[in-house]
Amino acid sequence: MEGVYGSVLFASKAEITNISLGGVAIQVDANLKIGKEYNIRLEGKNKHIEIKGIAVWSVLSESQKGAHGDVIPIYHAGIEFANVLTNKTAELVDFIENHKIKGTEDRLRGLRFKIHMPEKATVDYSFGYRVKLISFGGMLIETMHLFKPEDRFPMEIALNDGSVIRFVGRVASCIEIADKHPTHYDIGVEFKDMSAEDKQKIEEFIRSISKT
Repeated sequence: MEGVYGSVLFASKAEITNISLGGVAIQVDANLKIGKEYNIRLEGKNKHIEIKGIAVWSVLSESQKGAHGDVIPIYHAGIEFANVLTNKTAELVDFIENHKIKGTEDRLRGLRFKIHMPEKATVDYSFGYRVKLISFGGMLIETMHLFKPEDRFPMEIALNDGSVIRFVGRVASCIEIADKHPTHYDIGVEFKDMSAEDKQKIEEFIRSISKT
C-alpha cells in the first residue's frame, strides 16, 4: 500500500532533575529527538502546568530492568521552553519557588534550580509509521519504534484524500523486519474506540483500494 501514513501519540513518564525559566533537565525512558518540539506537563505538589519545549540534548545515561526482565534505557535530556515568556511565566515562577531547594539564590533566567525531590513530568510526543495492509478491524504498519503486545495508544491515519482517522490502537503483534538497517518492525494493530464516522471512512477507503 503506497502513500498511507499515520502517527502515534506517546506519553513518557519523566523526572525533573533541575529547572529554570529557560528550560528543564529531565530523566526519561525515551531518546528525545534534537530539535523536535514536545509538550511537557510539569506535575507539582498542588497543580501541574503544560509547556511546549524543544529538545536541545539527549544522552543515554543508564539502563534499568523492567517488570518482565526487559532492559529499559534511561536518558538525560535538556528541553528549552518555547512559550514560557508569554502566558506561562507566572505559573513557572510559582512552580520553581514551590519546588527548589531552600537557600538557592533567587535568580531566575539563566540559573537552573535543583529540585528538592525528583518531581514528576510527562513528555508527549508523536512518531510516524507507514501503513502496509489495512482491513475493517485493524492494520499492519511499519515503524522504527518497538511496541509491546497489548499496549494501547492514541493513533491517527492520514488517508490519500486528506481525511484523518483517529482511534485507539491495540498492539496485537510486533516482529522485527530481518536485514533492515536501521531496525524496523512490523506491528499488527487492532482498531479500538473508533467513532462511527471514522469507521465509515475506513470502509469507504478499503472499498476504493480494492477496486484498483
